[in-house]
Amino acid sequence: MANIIFVDENDKIIGSGTRIEALEKGIIHRIVQTFLVNSKGELLIQKRADTLASSAGKWDSSSAGHVDEGEEYIKAALREAEEEIGVKGILLKELIKIRTEENLEMGKQKRFSTLYMGLYDGEIKFNTDEVSEVMWIQPKELEIWMARQPKDFANGFLISFKEFFRLTQETV
Repeated sequence: MANIIFVDENDKIIGSGTRIEALEKGIIHRIVQTFLVNSKGELLIQKRADTLASSAGKWDSSSAGHVDEGEEYIKAALREAEEEIGVKGILLKELIKIRTEENLEMGKQKRFSTLYMGLYDGEIKFNTDEVSEVMWIQPKELEIWMARQPKDFANGFLISFKEFFRLTQETV
């Protein structure tokens, strides 16, 4: 497993290491989250495999993951889309970069998350090691589901979806 990028409060690279190290020491690191929307305006969400270390069995964005050492945000977004849901060569648009902090059992998770959006009507061939299920859903329906049952979703996704929805509700 590759090391992930560690950054300062201004998202400037200060080194690299493991996710565990970042959590234990409260080091800020980079992640990407991709939102794929089809021509019907539906958003693809994935249910994380039960075997994963974080947010196992929770619904999440179309694809997401850490930015590895030597990688830019966009390259990480494209890599994760291919690794997790089998989507290659898609055009992604950067929506926003957000900074989040969350207390976890293992430590404090501090992240810069860059959100991307892409239009996609093709086949989804998800990696069963990382994903147990995928679903296309209207964003407004997802917003209602999240309000009623927030524990069904990864915490980071609850935050990023609000930003995605705010930025795209006129265009999706």
